Parts: sequence; C-alpha cells; structure tokens
Amino acid sequence: MRKHRNETSRGGFTLVEVLVALLILGVGIVAIMRLFPMSLQQSHRAAQRTTVAQLARMELGRVRAGGVYSQDQFQPWMRDWARQNAVRSLTEAQRAYSMYEGWSASVQRVSGGALGTDLYRITFSVQLFDGREEKFVTYVTEL
Repeated sequence: MRKHRNETSRGGFTLVEVLVALLILGVGIVAIMRLFPMSLQQSHRAAQRTTVAQLARMELGRVRAGGVYSQDQFQPWMRDWARQNAVRSLTEAQRAYSMYEGWSASVQRVSGGALGTDLYRITFSVQLFDGREEKFVTYVTEL
C-alpha cells in the first residue's frame, strides 16, 4: 500500500520548537552566569576571613602564651604588646600585599576570679578595605 504525500512522517523539529528550546537554554545560561560574580565575591570574602583569622590567632596566641597580668602588674612585654597593637595601620607597601588595612587591640579587666585571679578580655579587631571589621576575643588569667 502506498502512502499519500500528506501522511508521510517528518523526522525533524519545527522552527517554533527550536526557538522554544533556545529560549529555555538562554534563560538557564543567564541564570547561571549571574551566580558567578556572587560566588567570586563569597570566595574573596572567605579568603579575607581566613587571612584575618590567622593574624588574630597568631597575635592572641602570643597573649595567651604569656598571660596578661602577674602580681597585679602588667608584664613588660604585655604592656608593650598592648601599646603597639592599640591601633596599628599598615604602610602603603604592606597594604599592596594584604587583605586588611590594620588592626587594633584592647585589654579589659572583666572580673576577679573565684580563686583570687583576675580575668581579662582581649579584643582584637581587624579593619578590612571595604569598611568591615572582624573582631576576635579571648580571655586570659594571671599566670
């Protein structure tokens, strides 16, 4: 039996089907491309936080290793550390290779401990280039 020309099957897509498929593909690509800048920004912030956290860990580790007060007086090295880190800005050359502008530190007596030792709060703040500030806190007692 012979088929008529109207009954023959077509093996391709219509122009409308192709255009709809391209439209859906285009919307998907645009949505994905909008995610890239956001992910790059989040990656940059994570790198900043990691660098700043390493700086804070190093400086606060020095404090924890030496203690803050001993026999109701600043230890000389701790007094120097607190003075040097009260406000510290980087030079232009240092800023070129860092992710932060500078830092500051403060030492506060929180309370007298139950065993007669005082508890001190050390706050270490790092100022980032975009105006944000990351704060890190540790507590130290007498040696």
